[in-house]
Amino acid sequence: MNDKQKFLKVAIDVPINQLFHYLPNDEPFSVGQYVTIPFGRRKLIGVIYEISSNSDIHPSKLKSIINVDPEIIFDAPMLKLLTFVSEYYHYPIGQTIMSVVPSRLKKHLNQLRQFELIYQATEKLTKEFINKLPSRQMRIRKIAEAILAKDRRQTEVMKLVSNWSECIRKLESYGCVKSMIYEPIVDVSPVEIPSLNAEQESVIKTITKKQGYQASLIFGITGSGKTEVYMQLIEHYLKEPKSQALILVPEINLTPQLENRFCSRFPNKKLVSLHSHLTDIERLDNWRKAKSGEARIIIGTRLAIFTPMPFLKIIIIDEEHDMSFKQQDGLRYHARDVALVRAKNINIPIVLGTATPSLESWHNSTRVENKYNFLKLSFRAVQNASVPEIKTVLVNDKTKNGISRILVDAINDRLKRKEQSLIFINRRGFSPTLFCSSCNWSSQCKRCSSKLVVHRNKNRLKCHHCGYDQKLIIQCPNCDSRNLMPLGSGTQRIEEVLNRFFPEASILRVDRDTTKSKKSLTLLHEKMNNREIDILVGTQMLAKGHDFPFLTLVGVLDADNALYSPDYRAPEKLFSQLMQVSGRAGRSNIKGTVLIQTAFPNNPVFEGVKNHNYESFALTMLQERKQMSLPPYCFTAILRAESKQLKYGEQFINDASKYAKSLSNTVVIYDPVRPSIEKLNGYERFQLFIQANSRKDLHNLLRKWITYLRQSTLANRVKWSVDVDPIEF
Repeated sequence: MNDKQKFLKVAIDVPINQLFHYLPNDEPFSVGQYVTIPFGRRKLIGVIYEISSNSDIHPSKLKSIINVDPEIIFDAPMLKLLTFVSEYYHYPIGQTIMSVVPSRLKKHLNQLRQFELIYQATEKLTKEFINKLPSRQMRIRKIAEAILAKDRRQTEVMKLVSNWSECIRKLESYGCVKSMIYEPIVDVSPVEIPSLNAEQESVIKTITKKQGYQASLIFGITGSGKTEVYMQLIEHYLKEPKSQALILVPEINLTPQLENRFCSRFPNKKLVSLHSHLTDIERLDNWRKAKSGEARIIIGTRLAIFTPMPFLKIIIIDEEHDMSFKQQDGLRYHARDVALVRAKNINIPIVLGTATPSLESWHNSTRVENKYNFLKLSFRAVQNASVPEIKTVLVNDKTKNGISRILVDAINDRLKRKEQSLIFINRRGFSPTLFCSSCNWSSQCKRCSSKLVVHRNKNRLKCHHCGYDQKLIIQCPNCDSRNLMPLGSGTQRIEEVLNRFFPEASILRVDRDTTKSKKSLTLLHEKMNNREIDILVGTQMLAKGHDFPFLTLVGVLDADNALYSPDYRAPEKLFSQLMQVSGRAGRSNIKGTVLIQTAFPNNPVFEGVKNHNYESFALTMLQERKQMSLPPYCFTAILRAESKQLKYGEQFINDASKYAKSLSNTVVIYDPVRPSIEKLNGYERFQLFIQANSRKDLHNLLRKWITYLRQSTLANRVKWSVDVDPIEF
């Protein structure tokens, strides 16, 4: 299609919610291809969104595209999904599309990663052929003899002679040697497929008996065999030669263990992963394998929901409740919600799995008729395994070193029995702040309204919000006193305390400071399974998805912090976190115990966790939400604004509030407030919360409101964004 009367509507990565019209050049073009276009004095990359026979702009005023890449980035179903995402989250269509294009494509860096080759002998390569080679071709003879003996990897051939590539080309020209991409032989031991219990069989039968779109929530306690259900579902849906499955996980640290299990189970099906620990080249390569259909199983974090997969047959979302499925900057989408729309658009099943469903999903499966299938796994899958016993341990200001005597004794008991323990504290660093006992000064970040965290192992004070750090001081800058003390505990301090209590034990700390390399978590699993570690100390990285068969004790420290949060979702988040980390204990046939240190042992959250009673907790929370008209009984959005100078941010948010209130009587516009961290990275921050009983009313207001905000005279002085269905406040 290269008729000169055609007009190309191109999506470009600019903060303007419109498509840009261009004339085609002489190259063939199609919807979904990416193109280089002139944009002012710049050359930009865009995606052809639409081909039209007319344009509002006269052809004489239009520029032609510079070139077209033959690859089609997005097909029609993907463009339909991205259009929905742009409209629902009120984000410019060009920025929406370009934000999910692999970064190397946007930078014109189109090449795939370099693969190692392996060289094999053809029928022409014989002893007689080698003997007939001229004596001066000793190097070619040497390589030929090596390859005749056995297949040789490129790295092996390189060591034989200096001009190896020239010799290989000669042998290939003779038709004696052929090459192919070397793929390491994975030692996949035969996997014994566990027999399913009645509940698991019922779940699989319910999902597979119906054709087309259906959403199912698997509410399964920790260790109930949800992953085995996922694998059997994938086996069912991948029976067709052209078929693909997408598994979304909330965090990178869940990917390696899940990837290993799936590789062992499906050795003959190409599996790729998509997450931020991959290099740009690796990510592009895996993305293309998914797009071409070569990859049958795709495991990824939230951005993977936008990966083109032409033969997608099922979507599975593990730990669907997890807040990290929601993007917190740029295009603020929720991967779970986008996945539901994608599954419905292409008429395939979607499965949500968790031990602690989000209240929205719980509401959709138990309170809204026929919206989701509600499927339950009540028992642990491993024979004789039972849920851990969960107890609260009363602590107060007199508890020394942050660890109670009861917890210390419990750890000691596990050490004697050669079992493993996990101490969970959701705060990295040594302590949350440095405090002066003489004048009450505390270490404050210069760029944020937050405390600097003590990292004593590196002698630094660090801000965990903006990244600012400085040398650890020994003298108070306010009163010159040397009575400075770290206040509170983080993972580093707890690690130090445990080393004092148990000097002979092998203790490993797991947090963002210690797991920066790709192989950190893989090594962790190996060491835990080989019983090389006695005690783990870690943050929420350890709270979910991990399966440590010899871990029988979990200790939870500082759980009370979440009880002071102004966020109405705080109890839901705390319950989920406690249930997830508790689920790490006693996953084999050894009984597990969980000890939660708290000053409020009778709090309803702790009572619910102790009784393993999520249903009762969810019912109570939903009743409270309904009384207060909070999600899922209403629809919400937040306008966030920040500026270097307080007055501009304040004026912008007040103007926005005034205009929003003039637009609708059915949408509640709350007064502007400062968030809990009022200043972040040098910017003064404000936010405005709005809610409506009707989704239609909310989005009608947002469309008019955002148009007004884009035209504001303060728009160049203030950074602002609208977050639809926010989960953080």
